[in-house]
Amino acid sequence: MDFMKIIESLDEALYTVMGWLVFYPLTLWRALVHPLAMMAYAEREVSDTPEDQYDDAIRPPLFLFLSLLISHGLETLIAGRNALLTSNRGLEALVDTDLALLALRLVLFSLFALLMSVFMLRRQGLKLTHSNLRRPFYGQCFTTAPLALMAGIATLLPILDVSHGRMAGALLGFFTAGWYLAVQSLWFSTRLGIGRFAGFRQAAAAIMVAVSLFTAIAVVIGLSAR
Repeated sequence: MDFMKIIESLDEALYTVMGWLVFYPLTLWRALVHPLAMMAYAEREVSDTPEDQYDDAIRPPLFLFLSLLISHGLETLIAGRNALLTSNRGLEALVDTDLALLALRLVLFSLFALLMSVFMLRRQGLKLTHSNLRRPFYGQCFTTAPLALMAGIATLLPILDVSHGRMAGALLGFFTAGWYLAVQSLWFSTRLGIGRFAGFRQAAAAIMVAVSLFTAIAVVIGLSAR
């Protein structure tokens, strides 16, 4: 009986992993081309029963994790082992495995999804509860994932032994930042029923707070190693 349960678990795990090969690129394309529609889709699917949720896409938090996993894999392939993994000083010593580094990056990039969601709930005058926060947070994961993936690729392009690699990295970085800011501006504008410029101000404020927290955590980890 135990052996059969293991076989059944393996069957489900294999199908799930192989399904990612199909649904990850589809989800990434939809998130890049139709980000607002995907955010609305994520919020609608939260209300469905667990077995019916996200039947034609990757679940939002998993989508973010897989994007970071791909970025991490590319970094390992191109740049080699991250310096954080070999440091034994301060808080850096806690990041001693690839899984720990992935977990740290997942937390750091999730700050963007979290701050956007909290700002939205506050502007809507809604109470900050788990159920209210989950909807926008899941939607934000669909835009944070491409942000994390493209930002990771942008930092790797200058390392490649190709002509204009540094320029290509800078251009991709600017495009990524502009895409993310534009999407969030439209999201705030549409959801709050305000003008585009007002939506831009809301998005810029939330992004600045997220970037500040992101940087503060990175600085704390770096300073602790001195």
